[in-house]
Amino acid sequence: MSLHKGVFVTLLVLLPWTARAQTKEPAKATPAAAKPSPMVIEPGSEKWGDVPAAALVGTPSVELGGTLRVAVIQGDPMTSGRSYTLRLSCTDGLKIAPHWHPTTENVTVVKGTAAVGTGSKWDDGAMKEVPTGGFFTAGPQMRHFAQCKGDTILQVHGIAPFVVNFVSADESQQAKKPM
Repeated sequence: MSLHKGVFVTLLVLLPWTARAQTKEPAKATPAAAKPSPMVIEPGSEKWGDVPAAALVGTPSVELGGTLRVAVIQGDPMTSGRSYTLRLSCTDGLKIAPHWHPTTENVTVVKGTAAVGTGSKWDDGAMKEVPTGGFFTAGPQMRHFAQCKGDTILQVHGIAPFVVNFVSADESQQAKKPM
C-alpha cells in the first residue's frame, strides 16, 4: 500500500507540472496592444478645412451665401460602413440647398441656431428652428435643407458615406407641381 501511496503522491506532484510545461505562456502585451483610451477633442482644437468635393454631388439650387467648413472629429466619413463624427461650421445666413444622403444623418447644434425644412424645394415657411443643444435627424434619401442663424457649429454623426446629393433642378421643379 505504501508503494501505491508513493506513486499516487508522485503523480499528484508531477501531473500539474507536466501540464504547465505543455501550456504556452501568453504573449507579452505590446504598447500597440494596450487598452484603448477615450479620445478627447478639446473645444477649439478642431482642424477645419474645406468640404471635400467628393462629398458634394450635383449643383445646389440656392446660393450658399456664406462660408462652410468641416472638421472630422472621429472615424472616416467617406468609407462606406464606417462610423464618423464631423463638425460643420457655417457663417450667419449660410444656406444648405435641398439635398439628401444615402444614410441617416444625425445632427446636434453645438453653437448658434439651425433652421431645417423638408422637401425638394427651398421653402422659408417650412423651416423649423433648432437652437443650441437641439437635435435633428434625416433618414436615408429624405429631402431636406437648412440655414444657419448666427455663426453656427453643427455636429453630424452616422455611418458613412457622408455624401450630400443636391436635389436636381428637375426634381425641384416637379415638387412645385400639384399631384
